[in-house]
Amino acid sequence: MRPRAAWWWAACLLAASPADAAPQSSDEEALETLHQQIVVLIGEPRCENIVHCRLLALGARPCGGPAEYLAYSSIVGKRDVLEAKAYEYSFLQEEVNRNRQAAGACVKLREPKLACTNGRCTLSSER
Repeated sequence: MRPRAAWWWAACLLAASPADAAPQSSDEEALETLHQQIVVLIGEPRCENIVHCRLLALGARPCGGPAEYLAYSSIVGKRDVLEAKAYEYSFLQEEVNRNRQAAGACVKLREPKLACTNGRCTLSSER
């Protein structure tokens, strides 16, 4: 390797280090912002009965599957917007997991059961 090439390579490595930290931080901030937007879009998930309740899979676990589930109402929720935001959130979380080389217990999150309790869509882990 020529001396100039070695210098250029070292400069590239040093320049890449701070940049690697910044996107991860901004990706994590973007995840938090998206999560807050989704929660605001869901609002108060009101229901008259169970037919108004919907399940939103959100995020991505390192071994696959959603990181969490949220209940929303077809009365209040804007399904197309919520699903688009959930897709964006899940895609970004996959990127963050990949960049962190995240590992975790490879246990899939069980899909919860929906219920309309006291006029509000809720989640239950009962089967």
